[in-house]
Amino acid sequence: MTVIRIAADMLLSEQELSAPAQSSVLRIKRAAQDMEELMEAFLLLARESDQGFTQEEVCVNDIVTEELERARLIAADKPIEVDSTAAGRLWVVGPDKVLASLIGNLLRNAFSYTDSGRVTVRLDPGQLVIEDSGIGISEQQVKQVFQPYFRASPQRRGGHGVGLTIVKRLSDRFGWPVEIASTPGQGTRVMVRFPAARWEAGANPPP
Repeated sequence: MTVIRIAADMLLSEQELSAPAQSSVLRIKRAAQDMEELMEAFLLLARESDQGFTQEEVCVNDIVTEELERARLIAADKPIEVDSTAAGRLWVVGPDKVLASLIGNLLRNAFSYTDSGRVTVRLDPGQLVIEDSGIGISEQQVKQVFQPYFRASPQRRGGHGVGLTIVKRLSDRFGWPVEIASTPGQGTRVMVRFPAARWEAGANPPP
């Protein structure tokens, strides 16, 4: 997957590449990235009962910044505004790879199901909130989102229907509850709570 992604980057650097070709290469790059992240998540789940996880204090702001940049690839050709805010720095004790997988899956979902409008990411004391102005889902679908292979819009390209299942498994394992509220045609709001988090107010958070 890494070789495919690097090859795609090299092709995208070619100045003579036509617009349709660039679009095709971008899709290949996104697919390779999706597969990399999916394999990483499955490896994490396979280690759920392993006590060998490194438990260290991790800055959630830094992970949000990194995963937001990766998720933007999904929206490279969409008119989506991104608003990321934090009035401080949020610190959580846990494996950084687990946090990255959980947050990355939620962000990719927000961008995947938003065709235009806005994705908002906000860090508050003890919680992360991700909101989008995407297609939204019904109350009944909200009850199904954590089921394996469930997809809110099966006709859409990309995705495997396991992202939120992974999020649920990881959140249960590490005690980070996830709440989802959504309205069809208006968008979705996801909140991740970190009960034992440490908050540094006004500590020069990233944009």
